[in-house]
Amino acid sequence: MKKLVLVLVLVLAFALPVLANPFVDVPLNHWAYDSVQSLAAKGVIVGYPDGTFGGAKSLTRYEFAEAVAKALAYVEGMDFAAADDVAILEKLAIEFADELASLGVTVADLEAALGAHTAAIAALETTVAKLDTFFEPVTISGGVEVTYEKVILPAMAPATITDETSLNIAVEINDTTNAGIELTWIDVLNEAVTLDDADFWLEHDGEDLHLLVGEIDLDGEDIGLGLIYAYDTYQEEFYGAWAQWTWDEDDSDLGAWTLFMDVEDFYILNIGFEAGDDDIPIGVTASYDLLAVGYAASVDLSFDIGDEDDTTVAAEAAMFYGAAMAFAGVGSLSGEYDDFNLDVDVYYVQPGFVPTNSDWDADLLGVDVTVGFPLTDEDDDTQIDVEASWNYEMDAAFAINLTHEIGAELAFIIDADAEEEAMVGATYDVLTGGIDIEAEYVNLPLGDEEDTEFILSAHAEYAMLTGDYMGVATLIYDFEEDMTLLLEGRVDTDGAAVYSAEAKLEYAVAENTDIFVRFEYNDWEDDINDWDDLEITGTDSVLEAGVEVSF
Repeated sequence: MKKLVLVLVLVLAFALPVLANPFVDVPLNHWAYDSVQSLAAKGVIVGYPDGTFGGAKSLTRYEFAEAVAKALAYVEGMDFAAADDVAILEKLAIEFADELASLGVTVADLEAALGAHTAAIAALETTVAKLDTFFEPVTISGGVEVTYEKVILPAMAPATITDETSLNIAVEINDTTNAGIELTWIDVLNEAVTLDDADFWLEHDGEDLHLLVGEIDLDGEDIGLGLIYAYDTYQEEFYGAWAQWTWDEDDSDLGAWTLFMDVEDFYILNIGFEAGDDDIPIGVTASYDLLAVGYAASVDLSFDIGDEDDTTVAAEAAMFYGAAMAFAGVGSLSGEYDDFNLDVDVYYVQPGFVPTNSDWDADLLGVDVTVGFPLTDEDDDTQIDVEASWNYEMDAAFAINLTHEIGAELAFIIDADAEEEAMVGATYDVLTGGIDIEAEYVNLPLGDEEDTEFILSAHAEYAMLTGDYMGVATLIYDFEEDMTLLLEGRVDTDGAAVYSAEAKLEYAVAENTDIFVRFEYNDWEDDINDWDDLEITGTDSVLEAGVEVSF
C-alpha cells in the first residue's frame, strides 16, 4: 500500500483534466479516478496489455521503477517543474537506482530532469559502475599454433602435424583482486586431444598485502647476495605462491615480510627492514628446502660509504643444516666514480652448503674483481668502454687452485636507440696457458640511411689452446611491414656437424595471424636469431611450416 501512496503523490503532482477513461476497470465514481486518468494522459502509467489498471494489485519494484522512469521523461520535457515535484522524483530515483539502470535510464536523463548535481545522479552512477564491474570483468585471450614438420635429410621421414591451443580467462573480482585460468591443449587436429597444462592464478594487491598464487615470476630479484635464493640460478618462474606484507604500526616500522613457496620444493621467508640512525637495509631469511633436504638461514645488509656515498658495500652470511652444519659468507663492493667503475666480490662456501636455489657453489673460496674505464665522453655519438677482470678460486680447504683467469673486453655502443653494439674480448687461463677470444657485432644496418631493411648480427669464439672455434651470423630483411626473411649461417668445429644453416620466412597475413615457413640444414641448439646455446647438435635437415593465431 505504501507504494500505491507514492503513485498517488505522482498523481497529485501531475494532475491535468482528462477527457476519456483509459482503463475499463476504473469506475467513474472511484475517488482516484481523476489521478489515474491524469497519469495515463501523461504516459506515466500505461496499465496492463488487457486494458486494465489493476488498482487492487500490489506493485512490483520493476513496475514502479517504470512509472518513475516515465515521470522523469515527462519532467524532462516540461519547461518548468515545481521544486517539490523534483524533490519527490529525486528520492524515488535514488530508491530505485538499480531498477532504473536496468530500464536504460542514464545519467544524462537524470541531469535533464533533475539537474546536474543531485544525489540521484550519484546513486545512478554508483549503480552503473557496479553493473559494469559485474557484467564486464572477464577478459579472454589465447592462441592456436599449428606446425607441419618433415625431416628430408639424411633420410626422408614421415611428416608430422602438431598443434597447440591455449585459452586464458582473467576475471576482475574487485578493485584489488584478479583471478584467472590458463589452459593448453595439444594434438586437437590429430583427434588425440590432451590437456597439456592447466594453471590457475590469483592476484590480490591490497594496501598492506600483495598476494600471488599460480605461476610466480620474481622478475630477477635475488635475496641478499643470493646465498639462499638467486632468481637466475633456480629458474625464471615457478608454480606456487608469493605474499608480501608491509607493516607499519604505531610509527614503528616492522618492515616488509615476504613469503614464497614452490610447494613440493622449498619455502622461503624474508624480512626486510631498516636499522640504525643511518637506516641501513637489513634482511633476514629462513628457508625449508625439500629438494636439498635441509634448512637454511641468512642475514644480509648493505650501506653506502664515501664522501658522496658513491660506494656500496654489501654482505651476507648464511648457514645450511642438512646432513651436517655448513656455513657461507659473501661480500661485495661496487661504485661508479669519475674515471672508472669498480666491482669486487669475495666468497667462501663450505662443503655441504647446498641450498637448491643458491647462486654459489659449495666448497669454494674466491674473489672476482672487475674494473671498467670509459674511453669516450658522455656526449660522444659512439660510447667505448674497456673492462678488465680477474677471477681466482680455491677449494674451501685452501688446498687446490681451481680457477685463475684474467680477462679484458672492449665494448662499443654505436647507436643506443637501434641497439647497435659491438664487443671484442679475451680471457687468459693462468692454470692452462690457454687464451679464449670472443667478438660480437649486433644490429648492423646495411644500405643507405633511408634503406636499412637489412640488419646483420654476428658472433664468434676461438679457443687458441685447442684450436676450436664457432661462429654465427644472422641477416634479417624486411620485405614489407608484414613480411620478414631471416637467414643464418653457423660453424662449430666441436659440434655434431661443422656447418649449419637456416632460412625462415615470416608473414603477418592479418591482424593477430602469422604464418611461417623455414628450412634448417643440420640442427642448431637454439632457434634462429637466438644465441644462448652456441652448438650444432645434430645432422637432420628439416622443412617446417606453421600458422599462429592469437586473440
